[in-house]
Amino acid sequence: MIMKNLIVFLILCVLTINSAFAQNYKSHKVLKGENVYRIAKQYNTTVDAILSINPNAKDGIKEGEILAIPVTGDQQYKIHEVADGDTVFSLAKQYNTTVQNIYGLNPDAVNGIKAGQILRVGKVEKKDPVNDVEINEDGKLDVLDSLKTVPVEPKVIGYKTHKVKRKETLFGISKEYGVTVEDIKRHNKRLYSEQLQKKDKIRIPIYDETPVVATPVETPSGSDRVSSTTTYIIKPKDTRYSIARRHGLTVSELESLNPNLDPSFPIGAEITVPSAIFVPLEETVKPGFELYEVQPKETIYSLLTRLKIPADSLFKMNPYLKDGLKAGAVLVIPKRAVDTTNFAGVEENEIVDLKNKLYNFKTKKLGVMLPFNLEKLNFEEVSETEDYLKKRQSARIAVDFYQGVQLAVDSVKSLGISTELFVYDTKQNKNESYLKKLIAENNFEVLDAVIGPMYTSNVETVVRELKKYNTPVFSPISKKDTESFNNFFQTRPGDKMLQDKLISYMKKDSTDKNIVLIVQQGAKFDSLRNRLKTVFPLAKIAKLQEGNYLYEVDLNKVLDKDRKNWVILESDDVAMISNVTPFLNAKAESHQITLFTTDKNSAFDDDSISNEHLSKLHLHYPSVDKESDEVSETDSFVKNYKAKYGVAPNKYIVRGFDIAYDVLLRLGTAEDLYQAANFRGTTEYNENKFDYMKDENGGFYNKAVYLIKFNDNLELSVIE
Repeated sequence: MIMKNLIVFLILCVLTINSAFAQNYKSHKVLKGENVYRIAKQYNTTVDAILSINPNAKDGIKEGEILAIPVTGDQQYKIHEVADGDTVFSLAKQYNTTVQNIYGLNPDAVNGIKAGQILRVGKVEKKDPVNDVEINEDGKLDVLDSLKTVPVEPKVIGYKTHKVKRKETLFGISKEYGVTVEDIKRHNKRLYSEQLQKKDKIRIPIYDETPVVATPVETPSGSDRVSSTTTYIIKPKDTRYSIARRHGLTVSELESLNPNLDPSFPIGAEITVPSAIFVPLEETVKPGFELYEVQPKETIYSLLTRLKIPADSLFKMNPYLKDGLKAGAVLVIPKRAVDTTNFAGVEENEIVDLKNKLYNFKTKKLGVMLPFNLEKLNFEEVSETEDYLKKRQSARIAVDFYQGVQLAVDSVKSLGISTELFVYDTKQNKNESYLKKLIAENNFEVLDAVIGPMYTSNVETVVRELKKYNTPVFSPISKKDTESFNNFFQTRPGDKMLQDKLISYMKKDSTDKNIVLIVQQGAKFDSLRNRLKTVFPLAKIAKLQEGNYLYEVDLNKVLDKDRKNWVILESDDVAMISNVTPFLNAKAESHQITLFTTDKNSAFDDDSISNEHLSKLHLHYPSVDKESDEVSETDSFVKNYKAKYGVAPNKYIVRGFDIAYDVLLRLGTAEDLYQAANFRGTTEYNENKFDYMKDENGGFYNKAVYLIKFNDNLELSVIE
């Protein structure tokens, strides 16, 4: 049920985002027997929305009448009027879809359907768009729509009746019979809204376990595919396999094009190949992969069984397999044995590319726990979703972060890693009892890792509950200190790590510098002030007046005209920062001044703080993620995202991608995440890097921090 609601919620979020940009309309010619309700269902809008711009329709509509239909996308839907005897399962078979898809398009159907009800049963295939109205679409719907992908509904061949005993749970019963909690609920629909009770009698489905064997499809012969040829010169490291694969041929087909080819395959020899390159890869085989020649009578099913890799990964690595499998074809597959000791010799802080070290290609099971708070939404009303998102920043962050996770899961498929994603709604902060119940009723024991929850208190609850399974839990957003457990992974470096980064950088070259401390008064900054005084014992301390105000005369006393002045400003008070930075900017005309802070918090981003001043003072500060301007212009992920969706991803989408991508690659380079965390080296992606260190009190923390610098002309750059 959570998954169905999450699907609808995410789609509504996308529709809400789109509606902020444009309201578009389509014309609809009324057909015989149609009414406004049926038309609203077809175009995924509401009766009120249609009537608001077609007021005459309130008195009824007639065949041939033209209506203006408000739309937020160009998708139309097939509709079905429920007849006596119809069930969701029978409709799914009739329209060649799944039960889950029908529930996703009609959330209220989980409460049952009745004769006369109008249901959406699938999407209408898009026709020639020449006559369609332009739609301002940001593309997110295509990504989030992938959430609807579910396993094919297995065939039910019978039922067992189970009488509920005292203290039994759905999760316990599901494990006893080898089915899922959702399987039980789907065949006992009252359990979607009612609690399990002692002495209840429930139906347990019995599924047909006959495996579905993929049937090989005949592919066109080499002569059919080769319409024109060209000359190719054999290069070092070329093989018959690599050249054949690059041009979409089998080895025998390549040889038939070159009957007089020297058996030694000499470098520099000219051979004939098709003009078209069927698989445009920079390199034929990347590190961690190898070529494989399909054997006679081999099928995709037998190939997957023998190689032990998921089907979606195999097709992602070999796109032309959609045309079928043929003996002699050359495929790219993951190497089955990679020397994991190749992490030996990696230096501290050295950037490591995990894609070159993959060997564990078992399907990964990844849990994601985020605060969507779905139960407060009416999924039929887009306007309510819009209001909800405006009021709840946490829901907006959750949706964006989850989109990034989805993109990461899709990206690693091309590397041979397939992922089962399990999504859980944590609802709200400090939700201990609900989270315990959620974990008790679902099989968290099988998960390789959990990303989330978002709130610190919820993270602590989940870490404690999953400790018995030793399931790694990654805290994605919060950097607050938490109770330490061995299965806890802090992805966001804490304040001390940020301080360490800046102090380490300054100590390397501080001998001849005039260090000046300007630290906000109050107990909150006492610890940091004392630490800076200990690290820089010769530092001068600027005197602050009541209210954290700095007089120019007091600043003059601590600056030195003959030496470089390194000024450390520590404050979260907008008034103090807006007082100090103009003074420093003015003094920079006659003094050499560089500004530093261990915490560039939101106060530095206030409108009253001049970025021109920070740029002129070349502010240095530590950061969890890259903030340099050039990242969004050169990074391939960002460029691909912009090309696909028309907008740049925000920081939460990028962070969701980076964390999930790193977790999945680490699972591919080790037997588990604890082993992967012990490897030396730092991983780096779009705007985040990760280098986990074991905490002496338990768990792991990320010590990888960027050092950012303001350059002239308001540009930012990463200096470490």
